[in-house]
Amino acid sequence: MSSLRALYFDGRSSAGHEVTVSLDNRNLVHLRGEGIDLAWPLAGLRVSERIGASPRRIHFPDGAQCETVDNDAVDALFAAQAPAGTHLLHRWESGLRYVLAAVVITVAAASGFVVWGIPALARQVAFALPDATEAVIARDALAALDSFVLGPSTLPVGRQQALRRLCEGMTADSGNAAPLRLELRQGKRAGANAFALPAGIIVMTDELVALAKDDRELEAVLAHEIGHQRQRHILRQMLQDSATALVIAAVIGDIASLTSLAAAAPTLLLRAKFSRDFEREADDYALAYLAKRGIPGETFAAILQRMEEKRPGSGDGADYLSSHPATRERVMRARKN
Repeated sequence: MSSLRALYFDGRSSAGHEVTVSLDNRNLVHLRGEGIDLAWPLAGLRVSERIGASPRRIHFPDGAQCETVDNDAVDALFAAQAPAGTHLLHRWESGLRYVLAAVVITVAAASGFVVWGIPALARQVAFALPDATEAVIARDALAALDSFVLGPSTLPVGRQQALRRLCEGMTADSGNAAPLRLELRQGKRAGANAFALPAGIIVMTDELVALAKDDRELEAVLAHEIGHQRQRHILRQMLQDSATALVIAAVIGDIASLTSLAAAAPTLLLRAKFSRDFEREADDYALAYLAKRGIPGETFAAILQRMEEKRPGSGDGADYLSSHPATRERVMRARKN
């Protein structure tokens, strides 16, 4: 007769009672202890899987259970009824090769989620984000940039109006249903730059306007930023950089509750660097737009090259709003069009 020592819990109170669990030749499991004398058919019981040296539990049909650390005795007690494959988890976690295989699979799965899963979730959430939430993110981000990075534009009023009309005309030509708003600012530490914010806002600096040889170059830059807007790249990049908020929003479906993202938006925007894929998509949009307007790709390449030469961080260590990596590659692509 196989037997083991265990703590018995009757399912009605938290008190444990010491018992002896044994199996007779009729496949009846007996529980005996002070004031306890019970018997159950072995086939009606359920035992927890063996995992390392953790306690095992024997579950009884009436909700009671026994707990014991004598894993070998439990295995011996239930050996007759253990089906093929029982204790598979125990064998896996006891074998070094299985542990290493599990580590490799875990790392591969985590890497795959980072490389493909997070960007896919970011795209889904970005396009599902309510307009009101997107507007809050854009408002707070622009206010923060105005406080710490940018300054009021010093361009003449007539020049500002002409550039806004240029952007409005491009919006109509692009077939973009969402209205765009051009905000002109002194770049200060951002230098000659342009960037897209959520809610259809495009910021262009006075320094970039001064750097351009004609408005066709500014049109090329604006087309690139419209490409970012159409694909919601800035929201997707922010969501990817705030993966915890992204996963919660995607899992529970409460997209409108991304208040933490709105609070972090200014910091994320200042640190944002678009991926090569995002830049390529925005460049493709800009080059297609320029081709439609009969403007050569060299126009875009020329302003990109000059922006790179004037980019903050090229000599003083600062690098604000450096969201356009791999300029040389982009210039070469633009010149081929």
